[in-house]
Amino acid sequence: MGTERIRCILGQQCAPVIAGIKPSNLLIVEQGNQNGLRHALRGTELNGYLLHRSTEKDYWLLYDPKVLRRLLTDIDRKQYLQACGYDTGDLKAVLGRLAARFQRYKQGEAEFPHEMGVLFGYPLKDVTGFIENGGRNFKMSGYWKVYDDVTYANRIFKLYEYVKETVLGLCREGVEISDIRKQFQISGHPLPYIS
Repeated sequence: MGTERIRCILGQQCAPVIAGIKPSNLLIVEQGNQNGLRHALRGTELNGYLLHRSTEKDYWLLYDPKVLRRLLTDIDRKQYLQACGYDTGDLKAVLGRLAARFQRYKQGEAEFPHEMGVLFGYPLKDVTGFIENGGRNFKMSGYWKVYDDVTYANRIFKLYEYVKETVLGLCREGVEISDIRKQFQISGHPLPYIS
């Protein structure tokens, strides 16, 4: 898979992370594209952490280390993740624990690690609402299932869609991910995941 294709996959699946308005996201690519991914992310602060490798697909957590570390200082999220067995003072430990939990899920040995939504920047009340309701009884569904603030979620969903269209358009024009990130940093988009 070429760099241009990887860039478009990144834009499709992770545009809000590229734009700096979301701390992390799941990235699923065909197996064996680690070098292409590394090349596409060159010159950015973004990192990829391999969560699971199947026979056909690689499952990565694409993340901005600075933004994710900042999210882990939010007291409510920090306490929630600690209750789930995470060492929130060490980002590598958080990523390692998430990878172990995700691998167990992919192997059919455990349920999906719903705390991943916290790392994606989803509102904590929506993550806990999903768990408590077994994914049912939500008020709205989009990038995540909403159990609390519909107005906030609707605004963020629209922002994510706008960003996705913009990033994908730039990717298709051949603009490097590092240059796309710079364009969004200059425009000064808000950081909606910190509520």
